[in-house]
Amino acid sequence: MLAPKSDFIGLEGITHLATGGQPPLLKAQRQAFEAYAEHKARGFPGYYAHWEVAQEVRRGLAAMTGLAADDFALVGSASAGIASVLSSFDWRAGDNVVTSALEYASGRYAFARLKGLGVEARMVEPNGWLVDIDDLIAACDAGTRIVYVSQVSYLTGQALDIAALSAALHRRGIALLVDVSHALGVVPVDGGAADFMVSAGYKWLFGTQTGILAWNRPRWPDFNPLGIGWSSANPGATPASYELKAGAGRAEAGNPNHLDVYLLRTSLNYLADIGINRIADHARTLGGALRHELIDLGLSVTTPEAAQARAGNICFTHATAERLMALAAQDDILLWADSGRVRLSVHAFVDAEDIARLLERLPEYLRNAG
Repeated sequence: MLAPKSDFIGLEGITHLATGGQPPLLKAQRQAFEAYAEHKARGFPGYYAHWEVAQEVRRGLAAMTGLAADDFALVGSASAGIASVLSSFDWRAGDNVVTSALEYASGRYAFARLKGLGVEARMVEPNGWLVDIDDLIAACDAGTRIVYVSQVSYLTGQALDIAALSAALHRRGIALLVDVSHALGVVPVDGGAADFMVSAGYKWLFGTQTGILAWNRPRWPDFNPLGIGWSSANPGATPASYELKAGAGRAEAGNPNHLDVYLLRTSLNYLADIGINRIADHARTLGGALRHELIDLGLSVTTPEAAQARAGNICFTHATAERLMALAAQDDILLWADSGRVRLSVHAFVDAEDIARLLERLPEYLRNAG
């Protein structure tokens, strides 16, 4: 175990394998709230401190991804980040966009919404449960403007070769939007491989419900989101004139959710102290052992075997997935299940004893779940 359970709120006696849906918070984040509250009580100096903390968070995200601090915007959610990116394109009838039919709903729905502008949304079917980047590339043509994928699938646990996909699209002038919600905080993320990235802050980063948007300015210099507010721009010479901020801050129409940002600062520092490479090795090693045992139980595992083709999520299909989750919860074993799929998430606070405890009880759950 890389992260003691005693560092977290509510993990005493719990086997927590549900980080892909809702992870615990750190006890140290109680002090983050106190810092936020003290600053908030100080009027303008405290408000200025809020923005300084936000910049610290951007620097922490930059260190994790290889981008610059000003390449990051702190937005309401990953979904809001997707909407901001798509709003920046000058869509024309006959354009098309490409994603996987297994992708997260926010991206699929946002692409489907473009049909009203005459834009075709191409949903590439998987091979079984696996997304093939060659199929995504083959679906692109001269009219393709952007491709949306997750580095790590919320649904299956598959990790894509983002570098290979990125290289193929960049040669053709097609933008790449990568959702790193199930990668950032558990495996390395190369910000230089995407034109845009979005992430939820409340999953593998041990944060709360806030969003992150990254804009790779050298790779894709054109980003003019439609939504704008006082925080997006600098004032011009007249009341109606303005100049968008140079960095990704142009996507922040107003204040970030400052309390969430304080909490995120604490968790980013915590993860940095452990080291993402150590966390990735831990998650892939334990996850690989767990995957093997699930296959031995005869379960239909959708997560690939190769270590580099997965991260912290190990998933399998089950007809009564929610019932299975409820049975495990009675023993304080937390899983995540919906739509006929069970997801088991291995993060830094999960150890071999947690995996053994699940595997000891799982055959009984499977029998009783029906």
